[in-house]
Amino acid sequence: MYAAFLIPWWAIVLLLGPLVALCAVLLVRRGGERLTWLRRLAMVLLLVVVAIRPATPLEADQTQRMNANVFFVVDRTGSMNAEDYDGEQPRLEGVKSDMRQIMAMTEGSRYGIIGFDSTAAEQLPLTTDAGAANAWIDTLTTESTATSRGSNVDRPLDALTRAVSEAKREDPESSVLVYVLSDGENTDGVQSQTFSGASQFIDGGAVLGFGTTAGGPMKVTGGTDDGAYITDSSGAQGLSHIDEPTLEGIANQLGVQYLHRTAPGGDLTSTMNGITLRSIPTSSTSRTPSFTDWYWIAAIPLGILFVWELGAVTYRLPRKVERDDFTRPDRSTTIEEETR
Repeated sequence: MYAAFLIPWWAIVLLLGPLVALCAVLLVRRGGERLTWLRRLAMVLLLVVVAIRPATPLEADQTQRMNANVFFVVDRTGSMNAEDYDGEQPRLEGVKSDMRQIMAMTEGSRYGIIGFDSTAAEQLPLTTDAGAANAWIDTLTTESTATSRGSNVDRPLDALTRAVSEAKREDPESSVLVYVLSDGENTDGVQSQTFSGASQFIDGGAVLGFGTTAGGPMKVTGGTDDGAYITDSSGAQGLSHIDEPTLEGIANQLGVQYLHRTAPGGDLTSTMNGITLRSIPTSSTSRTPSFTDWYWIAAIPLGILFVWELGAVTYRLPRKVERDDFTRPDRSTTIEEETR
């Protein structure tokens, strides 16, 4: 058992220490009110126990999960709004569909998400909380058109390499699966860096390409023109085209296969060739302290004594008023006597 203080210990000493001393002194000095001051001393001592908050730590919860760490690297650049997926649907709809399909294939695994547009960031650290991953998928949108600074598929490279290397080091018994979902379009004019350095930490996955060679029109995201179709410098409708050679190059560098995704469904099980999923025990990784509180045991008698104290004080009030009324001279009689 240990103390999980509700307030700092020094505050308990400063606030409640003098009250304990006062009640103890008056308990000794006022013999006629000994029961009253004994009750009050007990209340203060019980309040001290509540403030100290005694608790016992709990053992980490043991749960089961699958032996796979699945990373999604998701392209959120404006071109992913291009409407050439499954007819005239935005490419992001295909991304969402495939992410859900992969999660169904790897149910019970840990999931991490890295999103990239003008910058790249770990959007969801590795977690067994599939609900958090699904919530991210449900709210997935592209970056604001006004803030876009061009795109390059290598933007998530550093974040991905760091994430998969840490996963492999901290959880070596689990497979690392990486799924890159993008149209491969580079518009910043900079040569992409190679993904080869991350391949040593990856056991499976795929690069999933979205879009068509014919291209698809895109809508503005955010700002006053939100929802309007983007036009090029000549005023014609702007089109975004998939860059399959770039996507195939990334797949080769990562050591995974490339798949062109044009409609929902389609077999993705080949992306897990050679990987057998099995359940493994895992301890809870919650950073919230886990313990059982015991202060409520002191709070119960404290509440009872408080009600007793309140009743005693209330009981004395009408008796005091009655006694004052009885001993106070009648004002009308006094006036008559004064007029005589």
